[in-house]
Amino acid sequence: PVAAAPANANATLCRMTVEMRDGSRVVGTPVDKYFRFHSALLGNIKLAVPDIRSVECLSTNSARLITSGGDQLMVWFAADDFSLQTSFGKITVAVASLRKFTVSTGLTGGARVPGLVALWSGEGDGKDSVANHDADLMDITFADGKLGQAFSFNGYSSWGVIPAQRGLDLDNADGLTIAVWVDPSDVDGFHPILEWQVTRQKNAVMLWIGHLPQDHGVLSGNIGDTTGTSHPINSPPGTIVANKFQHVALTYDKTSGVSRLFVNGRIVAEQNIGVVTPDTFGPLFLSRRPADQPGDWTYNKFFAGLMDQIAIYNRALSPEEIRNLSEAAK
Repeated sequence: PVAAAPANANATLCRMTVEMRDGSRVVGTPVDKYFRFHSALLGNIKLAVPDIRSVECLSTNSARLITSGGDQLMVWFAADDFSLQTSFGKITVAVASLRKFTVSTGLTGGARVPGLVALWSGEGDGKDSVANHDADLMDITFADGKLGQAFSFNGYSSWGVIPAQRGLDLDNADGLTIAVWVDPSDVDGFHPILEWQVTRQKNAVMLWIGHLPQDHGVLSGNIGDTTGTSHPINSPPGTIVANKFQHVALTYDKTSGVSRLFVNGRIVAEQNIGVVTPDTFGPLFLSRRPADQPGDWTYNKFFAGLMDQIAIYNRALSPEEIRNLSEAAK
């Protein structure tokens, strides 16, 4: 018998982080769309790459497979090697030399969440794995993330910018969602996560840690609209903690007028701001305020820590969808 998962996503949208037994590490995109395994329970298995979360080799003939849905199974590889396309070109990985690999897809349960317009996974570069909204990175390094690698910000000179593009201007969309895994090293005061730069006003759409200088562990968002009006939303103090990955999200539904903040799939703030047009015209900044200027208490403040799986959607994801995203990487 052959157990097969449907090929419901393109493997080239996936990033694999491969850890070898000698301690070396390779990041790339899989050449093949499927992996084949043997299982004492299910026989021959054929899995599409996006349906795999991780494979950990326990011995030369045994591995622990975890699917994107969270199922676990003991298997062994049907082939002796597999190939990846990396920044060094195409390489072949021998299964006998493999310790573990993880798959980063930006998908939940093997299916792309509708409305996803950009995803920066931090797999060694600033590439957008959904479209062509690639980020220019300044003094950013990479470290082990929630899924594969993550962007590492030093807190004083690390930042990134995605040039203005029509695909990231959501003024005509039904709403928006910003979702990202963060592991901050500092949650006191102000640390920008993501913010658009606009010409019509100082405060556009943004997601921060902190709102006031005295804040501690506050998740803050703002739906700045095209009339120049800000609509801030803030979590209670102590919502965000340091030195731990947390899934954070800001949503706005233009139909209902409801804006929400989420942490680890849980609503931590909600308010109705009415029907407005979010101002998302212009470049998108990571870890830096585009309106930063001397005299502001936010001047020269940066995010310190890790960010992973930075995603933008052109609609407000439901609480269930946000919860699924936060649970998919556990």
